[in-house]
Amino acid sequence: MFMEPNFQVETAHDQDAYNNMVTAHYMLHEKNSIKSLYALAVVLALCVWWIAAGGNYTSIRALGSGITTLAIVLLLVPYVDRFAARQVCHRLLDRVVKAAKKNKFYGIPTRYRFYDDKLDASDSAGSVETPYSQVTDLVETERYFLVFLKSGQCVLARKTDFTVGEAADFKDFLTRACGRDMRFFEMPKRNGR
Repeated sequence: MFMEPNFQVETAHDQDAYNNMVTAHYMLHEKNSIKSLYALAVVLALCVWWIAAGGNYTSIRALGSGITTLAIVLLLVPYVDRFAARQVCHRLLDRVVKAAKKNKFYGIPTRYRFYDDKLDASDSAGSVETPYSQVTDLVETERYFLVFLKSGQCVLARKTDFTVGEAADFKDFLTRACGRDMRFFEMPKRNGR
């Protein structure tokens, strides 16, 4: 018996889709905590203070050097963190897009069907059903819903590509079906855009 899906998305993954997937995955699942950079900044400031002190650890000059270094480094930490993350995401995106093109997945039409108990992904290579118990994370960006699976794969549902159901109702359905909350991830702006 054929069941009608609650939601259906027909899309073809492009550079924008892969960028959303790579950036959200890296920033939410793999990126080191900024706390470690702050700890490194404190250690660096202590080293500068120790070198500047030269044996006289209570001198005003040594304390001033240490405090100034600490302030400068603490102010730079968020920028260094953002720059490093952007570089890693750019390299990951290049590798993912290159692999997708090599394996002929880039731009291939894919249909995602979301039923009460499972999701189904089908393309020209075939169809794969996945129970919602295999979902590890739900992420929403400005233009996509991302469903991360235990297998390491990611379902990318572009909000404008729904052919059955409405994107506005999809979040509630998916959080209920998976038993997980969906996080919102704001994509970093590029070059002031």
